[in-house]
Amino acid sequence: MRVAYLFSLAIGLSICSSTAIASTCEPAAEKAHVSAVYPTADRLPENLLRFYVYFSKPMQREDILSSVYLEDKEGKRLQGVFLDNKFSLWSIDSSRLTLLFDPGRVKTGLVAHNAMGRALIPGEDYQLVINTTAVDTEGCQLEQEYRKPFKAVEADYEVPDVDKWIIHNPNMGSSEALAIELNGKMDHVSLAYRIRVKDKKGQTVAGSIELSEHEKMWLFYPDIAWDKKQYQLFIDPILEDVAGNRLSGLFDQPSLAAESAAQKQWISIPIILEK
Repeated sequence: MRVAYLFSLAIGLSICSSTAIASTCEPAAEKAHVSAVYPTADRLPENLLRFYVYFSKPMQREDILSSVYLEDKEGKRLQGVFLDNKFSLWSIDSSRLTLLFDPGRVKTGLVAHNAMGRALIPGEDYQLVINTTAVDTEGCQLEQEYRKPFKAVEADYEVPDVDKWIIHNPNMGSSEALAIELNGKMDHVSLAYRIRVKDKKGQTVAGSIELSEHEKMWLFYPDIAWDKKQYQLFIDPILEDVAGNRLSGLFDQPSLAAESAAQKQWISIPIILEK
């Protein structure tokens, strides 16, 4: 999927929506549906930090967790999984919902983790359910139920490491992709914000991004063909994987002083065009 799509969603975060909420659904109204769920993989770590649910239309925000929940393999609805925050986990246009696993249960050593443990157990099967009681801003229920099945696997305690990335440089004069094989499943919103291609003047190169291999491959397609200019890849150290681990440290056991210093310095990697 091209990041042209991802970035259009990201830009929407800074634009206030003036859509009014209707109390009743017009019979002829087009109903909303779930257009995407991230991460896309079907094997996810027990310390998974977020799901992102994209809807085709703006949705009503209130009480969304009554319509979006996690089921175990027996079809039992699990309680206390996601952080219940009515407003701040929606994009401003109300089309993207961030489901944040309760950090108190995810991170070891905290009261909630000690009392309840993590919501996900390695080896167990689950389904993320978005049922038809979710309502859009026109008052219409979701067109159909959406389910994402997945299996929980062992926790991810590996810090993303740019030294382990494999970079495939494009040919000079082409519009081929600059491709990066990442060392792990990355948070797709983080990938949209935290990696930039710049020219020798420090100007951001315009282009679009494609993510593949379940967010383990990042491809950048320039709007204008690669020329003889010098290019650099810039990576923000707060780039995260699906477990919230950053280049600057683990989510579960961060070294706060070291992380604070590391977060100020973007990582720069030269791009060597193939001739």
